Amino acid sequence: MSNNLFRNTLQRAVAGDLAAQDEILRLYEPLINHHSFVDGAFDEDCRQYIMLRIIAQLPKFTILE
Repeated sequence: MSNNLFRNTLQRAVAGDLAAQDEILRLYEPLINHHSFVDGAFDEDCRQYIMLRIIAQLPKFTILE
């Protein structure tokens, strides 16, 4: 994904566009999954928690021009 496309997607996600938020989660899915292990086992609850926290924090992003 190009920088401009990512920037546009992030701006839309910050503004509340659900499709853009889904795209951000999809882009970061490998990283989210990597950090969703508890005691060496994949934990779906942890994964869901991380995704919810990302979505909750998106409106706080400041995108500089």
